[in-house]
Amino acid sequence: RVHNHPSPFLFESKPMLFSPEMMLPLGPPPQAILDQRWLWQILLALLGGTAILRLLGVDVAGAMLTGLMMFFTVVITRDGMQEVGKYALIFAVLCGLNFFFDALPLLTEVGGRVSRSTQPVEAHTTAEGVRSTTYTVTTRVTPFFDPSQGVIYNAQSAAMIASPVCMALGVYLALSAHNEIQRVSPDLWSSDLVDDFAGLGAPAAFAGPGTTIAQGGAPQSRGQPGAPESARDTFERFSGTGHKLDG
Repeated sequence: RVHNHPSPFLFESKPMLFSPEMMLPLGPPPQAILDQRWLWQILLALLGGTAILRLLGVDVAGAMLTGLMMFFTVVITRDGMQEVGKYALIFAVLCGLNFFFDALPLLTEVGGRVSRSTQPVEAHTTAEGVRSTTYTVTTRVTPFFDPSQGVIYNAQSAAMIASPVCMALGVYLALSAHNEIQRVSPDLWSSDLVDDFAGLGAPAAFAGPGTTIAQGGAPQSRGQPGAPESARDTFERFSGTGHKLDG
């Protein structure tokens, strides 16, 4: 006769044991994160201003990238910042990458923006039929802000300063939120999570060190009263007289 027993490793219509949502605390974020919400609003305003400056400076790709980060900030700050735990670390990485690539040109041109122009000066053909052209390369250094250069030039300069400031603030806020959430998150093998594992039908291997799953799904610590006895617990050493069998 074959008996079919439900396997403890099958989780039909159950959430994954180690899903990211399970590891995050439910409900609103910690109060320390909510206290910094005004800084997130400032970041959102700075990102919007930076996007406008990049559009004025005819930097369409930069404006789209800044707009994407602004949308990301809106997702984090909406609904009482309940989504901050999911996106804080990703947002910090993206802001860090943007800060690195924005800071490099700023450091090289903060003392003056360099522009180069190439113009042909003379062209002639030799007796062998080889045509040669002489070019002149003109290097011009202008102040970082120069009213005589027009709106586009100065908008580009302002965006080069505003973007790294936004990204640095984003890194600080995102890492602060991530660290605060990690600090207040429950321990993986806390009693509440062990109860959740037992309710999901998790095997004893996932119930944490020093814990077993009793029959019926209730977690019990090893050595506590009421734990099911195994064959090892009822083992008794043989104390009789030994006899040798003749073969």
